[in-house]
Amino acid sequence: MSIESPAELASSGSLLSKLFRRKNLDKILADSENQEHKLKRTLTAFDLVIFGVGAMIGAGIFVLTGSAAAGSEGHLAAGPALILSFVLTGFICGFCALCYAEFAAMAPISGSAYTYAFSTLGEFIAWIIGWALVLEYAVGNMAVAVGWTGSIKAFLAGYHIHLPTFFTSNMLNTVNTMDGVDTSIVLQKIPFTIPFTDTHQILLIQNAFNLPAFLVVMAVTALLVFGVSESAKTAAVMVFTKTGVILLFIAVGAFFLFGGHMELLHTNWFKEGWTTFAPNGFNGILTGASTIFFAYIGFDAVSAAAEETKNPQRDIPIGILGSLAICTFLYMLVTAVITGVVPLYQINKEAAVVSAMGAMGFEWASVLVSIGAIAGLTSVLLVLQMAGTRIFYAISRDGLLPASLSKIHPKYQTPHICTVLVGLFVAVGAGLLPINLLAEMCNIGTLAAFIVVCVGVAILRFTDPDRERPFRTPMGVIFPIIGALGCLFVMTGLPLFTWVVTGSWFLLGMVLYFGYGFSHSKLNNPPQNPTLTVKANREELPV
Repeated sequence: MSIESPAELASSGSLLSKLFRRKNLDKILADSENQEHKLKRTLTAFDLVIFGVGAMIGAGIFVLTGSAAAGSEGHLAAGPALILSFVLTGFICGFCALCYAEFAAMAPISGSAYTYAFSTLGEFIAWIIGWALVLEYAVGNMAVAVGWTGSIKAFLAGYHIHLPTFFTSNMLNTVNTMDGVDTSIVLQKIPFTIPFTDTHQILLIQNAFNLPAFLVVMAVTALLVFGVSESAKTAAVMVFTKTGVILLFIAVGAFFLFGGHMELLHTNWFKEGWTTFAPNGFNGILTGASTIFFAYIGFDAVSAAAEETKNPQRDIPIGILGSLAICTFLYMLVTAVITGVVPLYQINKEAAVVSAMGAMGFEWASVLVSIGAIAGLTSVLLVLQMAGTRIFYAISRDGLLPASLSKIHPKYQTPHICTVLVGLFVAVGAGLLPINLLAEMCNIGTLAAFIVVCVGVAILRFTDPDRERPFRTPMGVIFPIIGALGCLFVMTGLPLFTWVVTGSWFLLGMVLYFGYGFSHSKLNNPPQNPTLTVKANREELPV
């Protein structure tokens, strides 16, 4: 593929051509071998599957399953047909996962969809996607951290320990006055409703800060500074813990549903409930799919660790596809047990798994499930935090963010500066912002990244057909196109208010790009001597 050199791009061409200038994959791979910014390769295929499962099994399976099955305000109940919602969402994500696997095996470097966009769609689109990925990983991690606090509170409440609300609640929160919420407990009430929502939805400012969420994010940040292999070992312990709890739940549920012990349940719900498998038909299934999409966020985080993988051409596809398949299967089984054991109108929307275990007469097992939920959410925090810092690292290495963010710690071989900065940003956000807004914002960033990866794979099939592809997405460009269209379809179901808030985030991104990134881009400032050897001290390079 013929690509203009950096010098040619810097000296000629319109503003539009500079915005869409590309780096070919050979140049990107060469930059990744720069010893000043080279990351240590320590991860195996097993580690990557652990990372993928660790990122996905968390809030989705322990929290969202109940609310999606039973329905919530403005969302139709999927009922037992939520199983099909997981199939639909997993099907769409599967096409995206194939594209991620092809790109990651072909370009095993940090940056994920950002790097892939840079090589196919140009610098400006790459920046937008990089900014979207920061939204996905950072804001998604804020939501998970808030959920982590909720799991801790529920666990301690089982031992009659109740933490004060002023340091376990978020300063900002959204409530519906129709639910009979006592607004007198808040410090101040914003005197207007939230735009683009129903007239009863209001924003509250509380005299509170979610301290546990802040502290757990900072603890994860410290662990990531010390090293990725240590983080992988920690994630493995937590993944095995929560997976064991989930398998226990599935096994107990299967015993009660098929082992002749239906008399222990309140009603013969399994027979009656599955007769009305889809109470709201296909619309309920679609609503369930959009609700639980957050449960699939994380498999793409595997590709962000490509530059730290020993054999990325083989291990990255295994990690992405393996973790996606495992989680989809577990989601379907958990949904089957919950909707088989608990009547639809009695499902606990905040703790569906725990309440289902109680309905089967295993109150003691609720403690194990709580431990599994805490371990699950902690592993999600670890993986998403790592992925977010690698995006910042890759953007900085291209000059679109300050060079200090891509510095590597001399002892731990990790991007310590951007790890700490991202950690602080996530920790403060987790202490302040409401979980529902965070989760919805995260979905947009994820879907945008998925679309770009699918489109990028299709483009490279035409612009660089002869490049070696250790892993190739089947069916030519058909699967990538299906993946992109599927993501667009899911995006249409997101609320307008989420688009407005997310638009503000991207507006900030545009200010940063045109105020700093465009003029400091390495493609805009090539070395005067193209044969210049990269010096050990980055400050000696022209900026």
